Amino acid sequence: MTNREKRFLTYDNQITLLKRQGMIVSDENAARDILEQIGFYELVNGYKAIFKRDGHGNYLPGTTFEELYALYKCDENLRQLFLKYMLRVEIHMRSLLSYAFCERFGHEQSAYLTRENYDTEGPAADEINRLIGELDYAANRADKAVYVCHHRKRYGNVPLWVLFKTLSIGTLIRFLRCCKPEIREEVAAHFPDLREKTLCRMLDLMQDFRNVCAHNDCLYAYHGQDTIPLMPAVRTTSHPGVNQRDAYNGSDLFALLVVFRYLLTEEDFTRCCEAMERIIAHFDLRCSTVGREKLYAAMGFPSDWKQLSLH
Repeated sequence: MTNREKRFLTYDNQITLLKRQGMIVSDENAARDILEQIGFYELVNGYKAIFKRDGHGNYLPGTTFEELYALYKCDENLRQLFLKYMLRVEIHMRSLLSYAFCERFGHEQSAYLTRENYDTEGPAADEINRLIGELDYAANRADKAVYVCHHRKRYGNVPLWVLFKTLSIGTLIRFLRCCKPEIREEVAAHFPDLREKTLCRMLDLMQDFRNVCAHNDCLYAYHGQDTIPLMPAVRTTSHPGVNQRDAYNGSDLFALLVVFRYLLTEEDFTRCCEAMERIIAHFDLRCSTVGREKLYAAMGFPSDWKQLSLH
C-alpha cells in the first residue's frame, strides 16, 4: 500500500488525525457521534479546505470540530433553500413552455411527438429524435406517474402540461432548445432583458446546482460545468482590487443567485436573499475562524452583492 492510498480509520483514529492536524476537538464523544452520522469523507473532506491556508496543510489556529460541523449544517440549509427556489423556476418554465407550444400546435400528444413541430434547422436539430423518444416513453410506456396513466387510459392522450411534471430538468432544457425559434423567444420574453440563448445557459447552470443539491454534495464552494455571461445586473457590483470581468466566474453560487435575479419574481428573489443572509448569520455566530466575509468570498460573492436586488 502506497502512502497516497487511504486506509480505514476507526472513529477514534479519525479524531486523533484531526487533532494531529491542529483541529480542536473539545467533546470527543459528540464528535464521534457526528462522524458516525455523517462520515469522515462527507464531513471533513467536503468542508475542511476553507479552514486551512490555501486549502492544504494543518488547520488554521483555533479551528474547532464544532466550527467544521457548523459549516456543514450551514451548507445543508443553503442546499435546501436554493433547491426550493430552483424548483420554483422549473415549475415556471414548465408552465411557460407547455403553454407556448400547445397554443401553437394544440393539446394532442401527437403534436409533441412530431419532428416537424421542432426547429429541424436549428443548432439542436440532432437532439430532436432523442427528445421525441423520451417524450414518447414518458407518455405511452412509463407507469410511475399515476396522473399520466390516468390520462393515457381514460383519454388516450397525455397533454404536454401533464407530461412535463414527469420530466427531468435536463429534458425540459432539451425541449426548450429544440423548440422553434418563435417559441423560445416567446418564453424568454417573460424575463426582461434576457435572450433565449442566455436563458438556456442559465437553465444549464441551474441543472448543475440542482444535481449538487439532489446528491447532498458541498454547495457553497461548487463551480458548475456550465457558465453564464456577465449580466447587466452583475455590472452594478464590484470585486475590489481586480478587474471585474476577470473576477466574475459565472459558474459559482453567486452566478446561481444571478440566475435567480432574472428568473424569479422580485418577491421570491428578495425572500431567497433574506433567508440566505439569516443562514449565514447563524453560521457566523458559531464560527470565529471563518467569518461570513470569508464564506461569501468562497461562494464567489462580491462585497456589494446586494446591489443585485435592485430590480
